[in-house]
Amino acid sequence: MLTLHGKQAEKYTAEGKKAIGFIKFNDYTSNLVEGRFFLNSIEHFWDNGRDKIKDDSEGIIRLTNNEKIEYSEILNNKAQTYISSFTVLFEDDFDNEGKIKDTTVNKLLNKSGDAETRDAVIFNLSLMKSFETMRCNTPEFVNCEIRKPRMDAKRIQRFKTNNFLCWREEINFVYPDSDEDYSNAIKSLTTKNLQGGNTKETFQKRNWLEKIENRISIGLKGTYVYYDDKLLNMKKDVILNEINETKEIKVYEKYLEECFARKANEYRDQREYRLIFSEFKEADTKENFIFPKGIELEYLLKSKEWYAKEVKNSEAENLRLEDFKN
Repeated sequence: MLTLHGKQAEKYTAEGKKAIGFIKFNDYTSNLVEGRFFLNSIEHFWDNGRDKIKDDSEGIIRLTNNEKIEYSEILNNKAQTYISSFTVLFEDDFDNEGKIKDTTVNKLLNKSGDAETRDAVIFNLSLMKSFETMRCNTPEFVNCEIRKPRMDAKRIQRFKTNNFLCWREEINFVYPDSDEDYSNAIKSLTTKNLQGGNTKETFQKRNWLEKIENRISIGLKGTYVYYDDKLLNMKKDVILNEINETKEIKVYEKYLEECFARKANEYRDQREYRLIFSEFKEADTKENFIFPKGIELEYLLKSKEWYAKEVKNSEAENLRLEDFKN
């Protein structure tokens, strides 16, 4: 079954649109170039990130029978979601000489309204693979028992991602011999729970073990926003019962994606790509657990395909196709 990302990718293909990269306007462009991504909590995004969008259906699943589900009903004090948005650029945003079209620049800079004055960062298509690598190769995301970084004074939680090899080096130091305990420790970096009888004791001694009352599962997904006017053919009580009874974060993620990665066709010109990060309480997590206000993800050990470049606001009109090819 196609994901929302896959469905929108099919739409772009059917329209003859070939994606070539992404652009993001931001106050902290140097951080983005270095591979540090900041995601706002959905409440902050709702209150501050929509001023140029004016989409009152943001964060709402539209159902048949005139029903709807708001994101807060899904989170229900058991989870929190964070978002960062990018704009997709296509080959047809550039003229025959490879220069970005004036119409595209006018849309990006919102020249007909509340003008965009910030500088930008452009990325090639490897950005999508980078997010998938971050999701798969970050043990803190995979294993709920591994200790998560503590929030700072501003309640920002900062993760180093794609750090599997860093963890393996630490484990090589702790277990100099490749015995069964070593193998279990390595396996624990790729599973939801620690493996082997001795692993928990070792992780606790190294301060790698999260306290039961603070344990969370983490989901991370990069996705095209899917533009479609169809209503989701499900009943509200069925969805909420499924969410309330589940122990699988995939269920939460599925419906949060419906909230934040599906929009009405009238917004299709926005051509958004979103990074969605979510934290979910485990069964024994304390009731008064406090979620961060924001998330920073630092992308380590970048692949050779990684490409990010700062573009001054005044230079956006001079972008060329070759700027997206590293």
